Amino acid sequence: MSRLVCIFLAACLSATAGAALPSVRLVRFETEINASTAKRILEAIDAADAAGDALVLIELDTPGGSVEATETIVKKLLVAKTPTAVWVGPSGARAASGGFYLLIAADVAAMAPGTRAGAAAVVFGMGKSEDGDILLKKATNDLAALARSIAEHRGRNVEACDKAVVSAESFTDAAAVKAGIVDLVAKDREDLLRQLGGRKVKRFDGRDLTLALAGAKIVEPVRTSAAKIEERVGGFLGNPTVVYLLFLIGLAGLYAEFNHPGTWVPGLVGAVALILFAFSAQQLPVSVIGLILVLLGLALFVLELKIVSHGLFGIAGTVCVIAGSVMLFPGAGGAVRPPLLVVLPGSLTLAAFCFAATRLAIRARLAPLATGVEGLRGEIGVVEQPCQPEGTVFVHGALWKAMAASGSVPAGTRVRVLRVRDLTVDVEPVDAAG
Repeated sequence: MSRLVCIFLAACLSATAGAALPSVRLVRFETEINASTAKRILEAIDAADAAGDALVLIELDTPGGSVEATETIVKKLLVAKTPTAVWVGPSGARAASGGFYLLIAADVAAMAPGTRAGAAAVVFGMGKSEDGDILLKKATNDLAALARSIAEHRGRNVEACDKAVVSAESFTDAAAVKAGIVDLVAKDREDLLRQLGGRKVKRFDGRDLTLALAGAKIVEPVRTSAAKIEERVGGFLGNPTVVYLLFLIGLAGLYAEFNHPGTWVPGLVGAVALILFAFSAQQLPVSVIGLILVLLGLALFVLELKIVSHGLFGIAGTVCVIAGSVMLFPGAGGAVRPPLLVVLPGSLTLAAFCFAATRLAIRARLAPLATGVEGLRGEIGVVEQPCQPEGTVFVHGALWKAMAASGSVPAGTRVRVLRVRDLTVDVEPVDAAG
């Protein structure tokens, strides 16, 4: 009986110990920050809060991304019930732009050797204008205030975090620790968890908490196929090159529909492309001046149809389309603007397409009518009944009452229509016309 009691107690203690093991929810984030990818972190934090996990660990490697998506993640990190840790790793990874805010917003900020963080300056554009400078300054000050506020409550170096936004400074792992931006350097995940075990952290609301991670098990959410597809589609539509090409396709489709009403396929394709462009451009800085220049170029092509300018409006429209396309996505980062090797050929192609469509429309408008009564002028027919001087001719698939312009014309003679008068055609022999 005593042996059975010992075995039972040992089993209960083992089950209790297994149930008490802490769990660390792992999130691998190695992509750009946008509305689609942000769900990966948001859902993990919600799941950790519901399950009572000991820690949410975010392994970060990102060039940044959307300001709106970044702020959404930051808000979730600040109010999470579960302690959070952001580790920039593995070696060679970065937490640039929006990733810097995620790093400093976590309860524990860590980096791997050979990583960097910072360069969180605002990339925003209205062109080189006073209004654009004011809007840029407002956006910069707003995000700098956010960084300072987070740093104050997290006990990080406020001045250094401010410089990362205002001056776009970037820090190596050693420099970040020395500047008081991050808490520690860990070579890998195991080293990080070992350093975090028993560490005291101060939550954003001021509470002190000791991390109990002894024997912690890693829980990594399984990403479904639907979630992967959603992220890929969101990332694809967030690509600056794709956004720019959608813009060009949309404008070309609508312009083709305007020049040739009734051919609904170009108009439908153009409308869908512009809707996708409007959705995707929310994640990127778009210059209003660049957009206005492109639309002005299209307006000049339309004026070329209405006003005889001998090609001047077409040339001006080409210049506006190219200049507007170059200015459409301001900023110095490749993550927020398409490469010039795409912009220049794309804008030249759009301008050439609009110019060619305009010339074809003008040529069609100036061409003589080829249908109805007016289309008979100049047509060749055959005399059915001799014209002396009246008779009948077969022309344009029908018999017409005819009047010979001079003399009589025997049956079977090829004649040319000179004019149409009250459903009577004036004709002359082809040889005489020659």
